[in-house]
Amino acid sequence: MASDDDKDRTILWDGDPSASDPSASDPSASDPSASDPDAACLDADAPDLAVPDPVTDPDATQLASDAPTQLMGESPDAETVVLPPDGIDALDDPYFEPAVPDDLTSARPVVSIPSPVESLPERRRRLPRWALALLVLLAVLAVAGAALVTYEMELWGGRSVPEVVGMSEAEATERLEGAGFSVEVEYRAGDGNYGAVLDCTPAQGVRADPARGVTLVVAAERTIPRVVGLNEDEATEALYAAGVSDLSIARRNSGEAEGTVLSVDPGEGQPFRSSDAVTLVVAQPYAVPAVLGMGTDEALALLEEEGLTGSVSYVESHEERGVVVGASPSVGEEVAAGAEVELSVSSPYPSSPLALLDYFDCAPQDVSAYLADQGFSCRLGEVYAASGNARAAYEGPGGDLLQITDDPERGSLSASSSADVLASGAGVGGVRLALAQGSLPEGAASESEAGVRAVMGACGLDGLIDVCTQDDVVLPEGAELPEGAHFACGYGRQGDYTWAVVIGGSEGATRVVALAAPTEHFSAPGLVPEGGSVCDYVAYANLTEG
Repeated sequence: MASDDDKDRTILWDGDPSASDPSASDPSASDPSASDPDAACLDADAPDLAVPDPVTDPDATQLASDAPTQLMGESPDAETVVLPPDGIDALDDPYFEPAVPDDLTSARPVVSIPSPVESLPERRRRLPRWALALLVLLAVLAVAGAALVTYEMELWGGRSVPEVVGMSEAEATERLEGAGFSVEVEYRAGDGNYGAVLDCTPAQGVRADPARGVTLVVAAERTIPRVVGLNEDEATEALYAAGVSDLSIARRNSGEAEGTVLSVDPGEGQPFRSSDAVTLVVAQPYAVPAVLGMGTDEALALLEEEGLTGSVSYVESHEERGVVVGASPSVGEEVAAGAEVELSVSSPYPSSPLALLDYFDCAPQDVSAYLADQGFSCRLGEVYAASGNARAAYEGPGGDLLQITDDPERGSLSASSSADVLASGAGVGGVRLALAQGSLPEGAASESEAGVRAVMGACGLDGLIDVCTQDDVVLPEGAELPEGAHFACGYGRQGDYTWAVVIGGSEGATRVVALAAPTEHFSAPGLVPEGGSVCDYVAYANLTEG
């Protein structure tokens, strides 16, 4: 089977043209291709021409393997072979001429017939597959490199958020806006580093779309939220949410509903740190506040603050002087707004003018007020330069003489002023009381231990240690008693104080004196005679300088 170009003509050739064709000596007559390059010649001796090589000529038409071609010679006995249809209608071909038997046994001139099949142009030589793959790889690498470089240049894929944590709000905002980012600010309450950037979203260093912006978290002061008017639970929750860790609740009498917040300290809007103490004042029905143990002035001020009034009555008590020891109505009892509460206060004054040790526990101003209330008048007054204590004398309505002095064992009086220095706050260093005849307790005139004990009882003294008389007194070396001296002297200690009682005098005069001072006053070296006691020293000093 020939190619498509030669389907119109098939020539049978026996391989020896000279035997029957006188034109065989003519090359053009013996070679059909010389006159028709598109003609297909079948040569039994040249089988390689019947099947073109598809490798060297991919465009050549190949013979079908299931349609064998048979060479026909001059033999009349040759079998006629019917070829399969080739798709060409020979009857419609203008060059077709029916064959006759003679035509099949003799050579005929080759007729050139134009091929109806258009020859295809020669294909270009293709690149090897490895070259194509290499070109593709190089192209991909070039694109990837360009993408990486432009990404690093931030020409696409967003921009890196600058480092702003730790900057001030203004500095961070300026830096972000300079990088093309829009900025939003959120404030977070804290205990310090106010105004500094604590965090940002997106995080610094992260690539982000500048159009979507960056949110800064900036440190701000904590402030007390609005809580006045809320109930206790709501206010407490709000304060804890604001960062309060040390919260206390105070209750105050009020006409507001119970549990309503009246005030807060520090006040609303005030700055604070989480470690600061915060007090919430909450309304409660009117009731007597806890005033026990307070000073008089403090308790009265609290009653007024709670919408109540107060009055004071002084009572004898073992509690500290001047403190509230009771209240009527009692503490915690509900009362009407403006109700009066009577405060029982431990007397700030001496329990009596004779109670010597009470003077040390009282404020100097209270002593002055008490003496004035008891009818005592100031006869002299000045202040010791060394100690700042008072040196004053007050005379009572019955003739008693009370001296405030640093040397109570000596009773001499001399001063250039009669100012009430106690009222000015001068301290009490010692007390000396010379009892008038009308103030003597029963038995106090006896110059004996019994007389000493009688005076002790009247003056609230106890703890007697020693008693001496003119017969057994121990005098300082070389000293002698005044002529006609007679006395009984006793001393003792009570708490931090040393006291003494002297009954007697010289010749026919008799005086009763009680005195007291801090114990260290009588502990000075050389004050007490060798072998003697405080009562020996006091008795001799009282007789010679009293």
